[in-house]
Amino acid sequence: MNKRFFSGVIALFFAGTFLQAQESAEKSYDLDEVVVTATRMGLPLKNVPQKVEIIDSKKIATVQADNAADLLKRTVNLDIIQYPGASSAVGMRGFAPSAHNRNYTLVLIDGKPAGTTNLTSIPTDFIERIEVVKGPYSVLYGSDAMGGVINIITRRPDDTRTGNVSISAGNFGQTNFNGYASGGVSDNVSLAIGFSRKAQDKDYRIGKKNLLSMTETEELILDKKSYGDIMTNTQYQINQFMGKLNIGFNELWSADLSGIFVTSNDIETPGNYWHSYGLSKKDFDRTNTMLDIQRKTFNNTLLISPYYSVYNESNYDNNTEEGFINSKESVKQYGLKLSDTHTWGDFQLVGGIDLDALNVSSERFTDKLTPTNPYRPDHSSMASSAFVQGAYSKGDLFVNAGIRYNYTNFTLKADDFLGNEKKSTGYSNLNPSVGIKYFLTPLLNIHASAGNAFYVPDAYKTAGRYQVGNTQYRGNKDLKAETSTSFDFGINISNNEWLNIDVTYFHALYKNKIVNDNKTDEETNEKYTTYANADKGRMNGLEIMFSSDIAKAFQSRYSLELYAGVTHLFNNKFDEITAKDTPDEKKLTKDMLYVRRTTGNFGITFDTNNGFVTRLNARYIGKRLENDWMAWDNLRPDIKPEDYYTKSDYEATNQILQHSAHLVFDYSAHYNVTPQARVGISVSNLFDENYTEKDGYNMPGRSIMGSVSYSF
Repeated sequence: MNKRFFSGVIALFFAGTFLQAQESAEKSYDLDEVVVTATRMGLPLKNVPQKVEIIDSKKIATVQADNAADLLKRTVNLDIIQYPGASSAVGMRGFAPSAHNRNYTLVLIDGKPAGTTNLTSIPTDFIERIEVVKGPYSVLYGSDAMGGVINIITRRPDDTRTGNVSISAGNFGQTNFNGYASGGVSDNVSLAIGFSRKAQDKDYRIGKKNLLSMTETEELILDKKSYGDIMTNTQYQINQFMGKLNIGFNELWSADLSGIFVTSNDIETPGNYWHSYGLSKKDFDRTNTMLDIQRKTFNNTLLISPYYSVYNESNYDNNTEEGFINSKESVKQYGLKLSDTHTWGDFQLVGGIDLDALNVSSERFTDKLTPTNPYRPDHSSMASSAFVQGAYSKGDLFVNAGIRYNYTNFTLKADDFLGNEKKSTGYSNLNPSVGIKYFLTPLLNIHASAGNAFYVPDAYKTAGRYQVGNTQYRGNKDLKAETSTSFDFGINISNNEWLNIDVTYFHALYKNKIVNDNKTDEETNEKYTTYANADKGRMNGLEIMFSSDIAKAFQSRYSLELYAGVTHLFNNKFDEITAKDTPDEKKLTKDMLYVRRTTGNFGITFDTNNGFVTRLNARYIGKRLENDWMAWDNLRPDIKPEDYYTKSDYEATNQILQHSAHLVFDYSAHYNVTPQARVGISVSNLFDENYTEKDGYNMPGRSIMGSVSYSF
């Protein structure tokens, strides 16, 4: 038998990594009935003025995505930093992603802090849906919600007994397995348990092509030798365990207890394409435990939610059996969220108190037994907040408004290696928010929202002291908290059947943005990089979303949806004062780094509504600016000073590179062979694009996966 034909049969049999979706994935959702839990008062999507995007289980079932990072970047227009070695972070609306344990976009799991910004560590197997709230939402969630909020909602136990098993396989030695079971244990108790394992047992190959035209400099940035090359040291495996228990005590009281444990050992990390930091590996594990105790009547809901999460990561000095752990860090988050929602006719009011604690400890070693200075000192914070928000609906008018007071006590612990003493700093913030939506006609509405948010500086920026490559870093103890004030205004046309168009303009004013600041030590004459508060910043842009089910427009039993979404920044600049309080003082206006000017997703989905679904998606990755960290070790000798970005008050000596735009296509198809069995196929990076999400870390080329699943 022809080898290619046989391989094709095998691939078609093992179809679609998304096959864990059950009958609920086939449901056609009326988004007016979707309840947005991120509002903390359970408002229907129709009643929410803020810009909210829902990734429901039907969409999740058609997207080739092993983790939350892959899922979000293929469905929502956002900025992402992503590395091989299971590491990623996201940003929105001009707020750059951060690769550290805190970010400008707040990540939640079931409404509680996720304990990590590394979305790659959150597998998709047990995600029911994701709510993405764009714009500041500190009024409900406090610090780190400047760009928006991502609320990942996991599957709840069912009263009826259901379950599914799926297995998939593909190139690069990829294998995925997951199993899930749910059902009633007694009349008032239901339980759900699940397990998944994802592995890649071979190093991936980098893409060979570029669909968009590239300049000579842009090809040099990717490195011409990288096309079709193997990205060495990129194997991994990630295991996830999940359990949920729902207990109904009586007609008023109920409780939900959930636990998620994700673990992985020996995740290979290549460093970068040139392996300038050596080939290494890491271990990580994450535990999330949450309890929701609820008392609910016809007009009142009391919710008491304690939570605890811990994320541990250990990094080795190399990837051999003799390698030792040269750095490790533990991030613990725990607290209590209390909210009380009352409903009086057309008016809803939620008030509450949040107590949120963060504790970060880290170590670094020069050998197995010899400690040295960590990248940042151990630190902790305790945030105490009180908030209130009201929502009013009357006919075609929907309004919400609220305010939050937040006090954060941030404590740096003494560290002899870093030379810093114990220090506590208090930050207080008052965050108002308001939104309005009005239906001019049943098909046309206008919506607007405004609010402010804040970000407390991290410890490595205030007291860290370390060296990466040839650059020495020192913290700045005088850093101020970053703040932003944002508003947006949009028009939406929707008939809930076959057409939805939304155009939203957004604008953010940014104060005290934290930027790198190059200085020279007056005593030792050593050059080093520290951090400083810039003067002001501003980001504004346009978001356009379009979807149309052409088949439904002609009353067909099929579904043929065309969709597109684009976010474009007109302006993403900040003001930086150099040589402050000296005769050489100067104000520079610079473009934001690590922010794409344009991002987009567009494609087509065809559904027979009789078991066959196929989807072609294209993701547009716009140009972005980054520091040329690879210049430290002269990894790209062909890049000359004239290749650096010299607009917007940047000079060649700043060594800023403008990275090219890319188009990345993904394809998937699945078919229900029987009501219980499903097969399909998915192709990531269909046209084998060579691209990066972060400079120096070329992403995988074309990847084909096939899966089969069985539901019972």
